[in-house]
Amino acid sequence: MNFNESSHKKILGILFIAFSALGLLGLVFYDFFMDFVLNMAAMDNDPLPPEALWIFDFIDSILWAIAILFLIPKIVIGFGLVNGRRWAMMPALVYGIIGIISFPVGTLIGIYSILIYTAKPREEDDFERRTN
Repeated sequence: MNFNESSHKKILGILFIAFSALGLLGLVFYDFFMDFVLNMAAMDNDPLPPEALWIFDFIDSILWAIAILFLIPKIVIGFGLVNGRRWAMMPALVYGIIGIISFPVGTLIGIYSILIYTAKPREEDDFERRTN
């Protein structure tokens, strides 16, 4: 399999966009779900202690910070890969390596991005490039 073809880079870009969008969608769902749970808990006669609300807000802030650091840039990199931009390959490798810890889908996408980035041109392609 020739990983130097541009179709592999487009597939990687689509994977980055799709799974980052799913991650953002999951985070929005989590946000609405936690608001619903906290509102249901506040409907009792006892108000929620401010310490509990602070903890939930802190966790929510950490999750959104992770989304801003990882998911949104992966969407931008994905669009760069789909459009064939050269600047997108190095960040794709970096985010692919970071995504390896996200088992099992992130591991597969990370390995795929490493294979695409480290692929050597075939001898026929190299010969055609030198003769032209």
